[in-house]
Amino acid sequence: MGMDEGEEGVDHGGVQQEFFRIAISEVMNPDYGMFIIDEQSKMAWFRPCSLEPMYKFELVGLLFSLAIYNGLTLPVNFPLAFYRKLQGLQVTTPRHIEDGWPVLTKGLQSLLDWSEGDVGDVFARTYEFTAEGPGLNITVDMQKTGRTDPWVPAHLNPEYCCRYCITEEFKRVFKPEEASELPETADPNGFANGAESEGVAAAADEASTNGSPEKPDPTAVVPEPAMVTNANRKQYVSDYIFWLTDKSIRPQFEAFAYTFFTCISPRAPGILNVRDFKRLVEGTQDISIDDLQAITSYDGGYTWDHPTIRDFWATARDFSPGQIRLLLEFVTACDRIPATGMGSVSFSVQRNGEGDERLPTSLTCYGRLLLPAYSCGEVLREKLCLAIENCKGFGVP
Repeated sequence: MGMDEGEEGVDHGGVQQEFFRIAISEVMNPDYGMFIIDEQSKMAWFRPCSLEPMYKFELVGLLFSLAIYNGLTLPVNFPLAFYRKLQGLQVTTPRHIEDGWPVLTKGLQSLLDWSEGDVGDVFARTYEFTAEGPGLNITVDMQKTGRTDPWVPAHLNPEYCCRYCITEEFKRVFKPEEASELPETADPNGFANGAESEGVAAAADEASTNGSPEKPDPTAVVPEPAMVTNANRKQYVSDYIFWLTDKSIRPQFEAFAYTFFTCISPRAPGILNVRDFKRLVEGTQDISIDDLQAITSYDGGYTWDHPTIRDFWATARDFSPGQIRLLLEFVTACDRIPATGMGSVSFSVQRNGEGDERLPTSLTCYGRLLLPAYSCGEVLREKLCLAIENCKGFGVP
């Protein structure tokens, strides 16, 4: 960066941190159809039955892998169930999902703890799994579709079941004429090699030979799903958690995990407990102003007792937690403290002229805040808030 202006760019960590921050933030946007955000916990999860091709989840996994390998924290917020799965641990109880789905967990636990009569008379739950799909709600009778049964929602295109999850249902719905329209070197799963395409084509030929399956009768009466009762409630909760954290998002998660371990040994996450693994990837958003002040250095004529610096820290102490994160992101390109602690953060304040009309700027590659000398604390607060709340992307001063 800056080469076109005759200046060789120098990156002390801020530029690559900002690149990954912007890239991952865009990927996690629910509008793109790959992830969803729980309204209560604000945590992200794979969108069940996403229509996005699986190679995109591979790319996300690779971005995560590269960031962790380079010691960067990521602007994501996944539940502990996500990290349990990456460690190869099972997600089986309400306790395993309580941080990501607090309302659902409370409902499932209440179902298990109910002791005043049959839960079927009070909760009136059917033995179904429900999730938010791409533009529609998905409902599955969990008694009719077992854990090991193939399951591909009818509205999904063939790319949904890539090489990670080629099921009999996929072979049945993938038509031979659709495969013939693809280029000879193309993979229907979106990959460059054709090995998987050959297997899919063979399956399609076999399906064609055996004849097309009969179309369902739209006038047929569909049996009502069973009710959840005291007798089956434990199995219901277990099945629901399995569908939520595994079966409904298995292709997406396996595509992600396939490249997540590109730069990381699959054994490495097992060294940490689940919470430490999450902290390693996401860092911590609990930022202490006292700790930040203790590691801050000053340059350009500023010292710890300069009036502008005193006003700066007085303003920072009045900030909300969200504003403190914005300040840290403005200076370092990351709104979190890495797992190694505040001592790993580079944060300095340099004098950048004077004048109440000027805005603070920063050099994220050095973790340096360029702060003009203002006439009073009120002006400093106004300009600093304006700067940290309206900054995004790259720029060369």
